[in-house]
Amino acid sequence: MEIYQFSDENILAVATRMSTIKPDFWNYQGALNQLSDIRNSAVNVGWLIGETEHSPKGWILCHDYPSYSCLSIECLGFDDNGNFVAECQMEPLLNKAEEYARDNGYRILRYVISSTDISCHGQSLGDYWEALRDLTSNNREHFDYFIQYGFKPAGFLPNCYAVGYHGIIMIKELVY
Repeated sequence: MEIYQFSDENILAVATRMSTIKPDFWNYQGALNQLSDIRNSAVNVGWLIGETEHSPKGWILCHDYPSYSCLSIECLGFDDNGNFVAECQMEPLLNKAEEYARDNGYRILRYVISSTDISCHGQSLGDYWEALRDLTSNNREHFDYFIQYGFKPAGFLPNCYAVGYHGIIMIKELVY
């Protein structure tokens, strides 16, 4: 067997294979859409807040994942008199992102926060379920705010920023 890169010439065959062996998940058209256009897998969407459209004070950029019913916050921030903040000042933008996700029928709002000032920072995670169970904030305002907003720690991207510097996957369920 050989390995080949996807191309316009072979994705029809891949879509057929996908829909043949896993028809309860992918039908042919859904498989073809996912394979042939990245916009069916992920697309950027974002908003800014400011006095005008051309004077942003804050922003939120998300990846829209329709195939996972998920809107993932990729970066956000707010200029508080020259200081970067990302807590309660972000709430109007977080609400806008959540409204967009709900309007699209999504079930998940996701965000990855760094482990700075979190109990797991600078450590090996060991068994992830134990690290997640024992996860606490060391008075990290950003983490605490997202917990208050309804996010829950759901997993890790271990060592993603540096060794011992983890990403904490935060999830807000939109289905109740």
